[in-house]
Amino acid sequence: MRPLPTQLPKGARIYLPDEAARKRHVETGLLGVFGRWGYREVITPTFEYADVLATGTDADVQENTFKFVDRETGRLLALRADITPQIARVVATRLRDEGKPIRLCYVTNVFRYDEPQVSHYREFYQAGVELIGLEKPEAEVEVIAMAIEGLKALGLDRFQLDLGHPDFFRGLLEEVTAPAARQRELRAALARKDASTLERLVGELAPAAHVGEALLALPALFGREEVLERAAGLAKNDRSARAVANLAEVYRLLTIYGLADAVLLDLGEVRGFDYYSGTYFEAYVAGFGAALAGGGRYDHMLARFGFDCPAVGFAFDVGRLLSVMEAQGVAVELPGPDFFIIDFTPDKTAALSLARRLRDLGASVARDIVSRGLDESLAYARAGRARQVLVVGSPRTGAGELLALDLAGGAERVLAVADVLADPARCFGGLSDA
Repeated sequence: MRPLPTQLPKGARIYLPDEAARKRHVETGLLGVFGRWGYREVITPTFEYADVLATGTDADVQENTFKFVDRETGRLLALRADITPQIARVVATRLRDEGKPIRLCYVTNVFRYDEPQVSHYREFYQAGVELIGLEKPEAEVEVIAMAIEGLKALGLDRFQLDLGHPDFFRGLLEEVTAPAARQRELRAALARKDASTLERLVGELAPAAHVGEALLALPALFGREEVLERAAGLAKNDRSARAVANLAEVYRLLTIYGLADAVLLDLGEVRGFDYYSGTYFEAYVAGFGAALAGGGRYDHMLARFGFDCPAVGFAFDVGRLLSVMEAQGVAVELPGPDFFIIDFTPDKTAALSLARRLRDLGASVARDIVSRGLDESLAYARAGRARQVLVVGSPRTGAGELLALDLAGGAERVLAVADVLADPARCFGGLSDA
């Protein structure tokens, strides 16, 4: 017999029940944080017409988009590779007349034809927010504060947020007389924190002395509040100066929030160069080499859909959060049934009546339908994390009685089936009769 094909495509993942429960715990916790800040959930399609998605998607992301043909129309469809353009289009077309700012949140999957990375697959899950219609620095501060609150809500520690502003570097590039290819070389060297290559390129390009000084200083413009003072002294053009001023105001407000200790400023970071129009950030934890979250200001996005409106947002990578929680030993209480009913009687009336009565009160109830010994059934109940076991028809009970076993505490009681059916809340705490 040929073996059954069981191999998953590269970059795909299955979440088994315990893993799925942990994932849902993360998503529910983050949605709770977003809701407390006044954000409302939005759900967008998994796939759309490729040309529509392309309107708000950068070229490098488009190249890594999964595409297929709609058999009905012949048009090219695509799986979403980024939810932000979808939300931008929804706001521009369906919510543009809503009062501003608009606060939206989501938990969703996205698809990218990338090489799988650290705890990151070709289908991966994000939880994030979009704050639309607010151009003040308070917008960036709000999403940064939510990111920190989300990390804390999941029980994580030893984290920091790297905060930068691409316009500081953009302003310097405007003062460099060089073709685009050479400017890309500068960016690449800066992205690698390659000081020697950066020094060589600055020497070859020979910009004005103050520009060269600022470019060479970029890899070291990393730290706390003192970075702002150093950067202000290097910013001789309006664009760079505005970037420093914006970043300084964001940092001031974070200090008022009491969150500045969780933030490091990095004006030499250029990873958000092509996407973000203003302040951006990434969240990291000690000992994990990839960002858990990222976001910032992208004022250009909605204009692609005909609605010129400021916007800022961020997203968590759920898979990476799960990996870090495991590494840090963050305990997640995994669910099991509130009650597990074992029935040794032939007619099953008591077991079925108990199950229905308890479920009507909101309890989760599983029945042991398999015929086996009591010890085997109890082992099965423990493996499934049941809290209470109700045994009907036990040799240790009489007619009309059941044996109640508290698996967590070890207590045993004999109860009348009629009493449990009449008033389950009195017999078991945590239930309320509707």
